[in-house]
Amino acid sequence: PNFTGASLPRRNQGDREYYCCTMLTFFKPWRRGRELKASAQTWDDAFTAHPFSNEEESYMRNFNIRYECMDAQDDYRAQLKKG
Repeated sequence: PNFTGASLPRRNQGDREYYCCTMLTFFKPWRRGRELKASAQTWDDAFTAHPFSNEEESYMRNFNIRYECMDAQDDYRAQLKKG
């Protein structure tokens, strides 16, 4: 899927808490923010404890693969510029 607005956080770079919060927001059913995690829990702990389905895990892997492809494209262009 293509999302409009800000880009999705990366799994392996940047703020882990923000990544976990974003993925839980997408994939865990909720009506109020406090349903996403317990108040004493970190986002990483809540993310680790949540039983994501195989399909949800596949989506998260694909989000990351897209970044890897963009990184490879950037690396290739940089090599071409070097000559």
